[in-house]
Amino acid sequence: MTEALTLTRLGDALGIAAAGIDLNQPLAASSRAALRRALLDGLVLCIRGQSLTPGAYLAAMRAFGEPITQVRQAARHPEVAEIMILSSEDRDDLGDGKRLVVGAHWHSDDSYKAVPCALTMLYGVEVPVSGGDTQFVNMYRACEDLPAEMRQKIAPLRVIHKYDSSRKGTRIAALTTAEAQTVPDVVHPLVRTHPEAGRKALYMNPNRMEAVVGLERAESDALLDALVRHATQPRYQYRHQWRPGDILIWDNRCTMHKANGDYPEGARRLMHRIIVAGTVPA
Repeated sequence: MTEALTLTRLGDALGIAAAGIDLNQPLAASSRAALRRALLDGLVLCIRGQSLTPGAYLAAMRAFGEPITQVRQAARHPEVAEIMILSSEDRDDLGDGKRLVVGAHWHSDDSYKAVPCALTMLYGVEVPVSGGDTQFVNMYRACEDLPAEMRQKIAPLRVIHKYDSSRKGTRIAALTTAEAQTVPDVVHPLVRTHPEAGRKALYMNPNRMEAVVGLERAESDALLDALVRHATQPRYQYRHQWRPGDILIWDNRCTMHKANGDYPEGARRLMHRIIVAGTVPA
């Protein structure tokens, strides 16, 4: 089979779409390299038109890193533990039982872990005809556009991240006692350097950040809120409208994202999520 990989820019701020390949087939080395470069350059990569079994999806994503299992065992795929199922039918079964839109507030995946994942992959198995978009922001640009005085101020700062932050903007799924014990509070830099690109990015997660180390709570809250408002301006955003068979891959080290639960009542949305191992933020 001859590959005809094409790459197209999706948004002004970030995003590249790839078409012309079938991930059921082993990729040529040149295509693998081109996809990895597109992700590094575009921060968000959409691979169009895929139809994959869970096993084939996992195998294909190994081209981008080492898949790891996710915290909530109840959400894991019954056949492939590395896949987390995200669905319009999700409920907070260990909490109040109400509908749960995972990721409905701006965030960066896994920031509550000592070693957050590097990349997230989301496969649109079933997508609604309208609604359910995923939004992204370019945290390189958000950092670079700050006034020099602010960049100097925040460069040495570190932030406490926790699974259930008092600052969270949306409901999160409750964990079992055993699961909660695996994710104690952690501290990460407010500005991190991408280990491959060498660029500096704001490293933020409004749904998991608790406080800036060494600042009074009021000052910490004011600073974090101001930086979030800055980073989520429309000029830094790309909004992805899902097509069936889309696989979105994004770099958590230089982006934030949010899911929209605005699809019609009764519409079905089924996503398979994989994350790959990262390194300690620095």
